[in-house]
Amino acid sequence: MIAPLTQRLLRRGLLGTVMLMLGMMLFQFVNPFIADSLGGPEGLASLVEQLPPAMQVLAQMSPDFVALTGLAGYLSRGFDHPVFLILLLSAVIGFTARAIAGEVDSGVLALALSRPISRLQLYMARVLSLVLIAIVFGLAGPIASRAGLLVADPTGSVRNGQLLALAALIMLFAWSVGGLALMVSAMSSSTGRVVSWATGYLVIAYFVDVFAELWSILEPLRPLSLFAWLDTSGAMVDASVPVDSGLVLGIVGLVGVVAGWLVFRQRDFMV
Repeated sequence: MIAPLTQRLLRRGLLGTVMLMLGMMLFQFVNPFIADSLGGPEGLASLVEQLPPAMQVLAQMSPDFVALTGLAGYLSRGFDHPVFLILLLSAVIGFTARAIAGEVDSGVLALALSRPISRLQLYMARVLSLVLIAIVFGLAGPIASRAGLLVADPTGSVRNGQLLALAALIMLFAWSVGGLALMVSAMSSSTGRVVSWATGYLVIAYFVDVFAELWSILEPLRPLSLFAWLDTSGAMVDASVPVDSGLVLGIVGLVGVVAGWLVFRQRDFMV
């Protein structure tokens, strides 16, 4: 029963999800061409060196960073770029908002509960769908980057293991955001409320992560931001998911999913 429910959930909003994924892939496909046009690692280091120190901090890049990490380090920055994050988070939050709150608002969920389907099956279908979305979007960006590297052939090298580690980190990040959003969705009765709550937290969390290095008062709050654990350069350069990032993102997503289930199993849904 869970498989058919999962298929139905994934079919809803499929066109929009696919468009978001294609936009994300196009963004990552172009990055190797940009690196090549700038002259590879040496050209990138020269360009970054011309930026004011504050801009280097905001961009999370420095001449030393580019010199040490090369092409892999530059490409890793594309995976915490606002454009990439907006496309990824739009897909994850859009799905989780529709999955429960949206179906409560439309009455579809109450209708499903009137059938011989357990609440656990309904909820697990949503969790499985979230896992599949996290996997697909986690792989899409690195696959597009590899395709761009093959076509552009910029100076420098990036191993498949580095891209796989980055893909795993993106999956965990999507899982953590999705788990929290699913929890909020289980508490809500409209898609808009879930989107507004999730967007509000993510905007504040991104602001804290980006400006913590420039404004010391924000530094103690940085661990509360999920973006602080999205260590794309660490995963890409070391070809492994940082242990602390993996644990935090995995646990946060699991806590959100479990909390969502505790709410979902006790909540009354009016037909």
